[in-house]
Amino acid sequence: MVNKPANSLAPRLLQVAGVASPQKSSVAPAEAVKRISSRALLGQGNSLVIDHQGVSYVLRATRLGKLILTK
Repeated sequence: MVNKPANSLAPRLLQVAGVASPQKSSVAPAEAVKRISSRALLGQGNSLVIDHQGVSYVLRATRLGKLILTK
């Protein structure tokens, strides 16, 4: 089993998905989590670059409708 760092997004993702987290978390309630559609992000294209803390990531929509985030 891999230990996740303290700043892991896993508890927040589980909360947004409606899955109970086995550990206490200081994450805001799901109502406070921002939600945006992938179409609003991607527009007419199928990919975009996200800059996060000096690192660029590419978010891409596949032909099957899946999203892939790569470094």
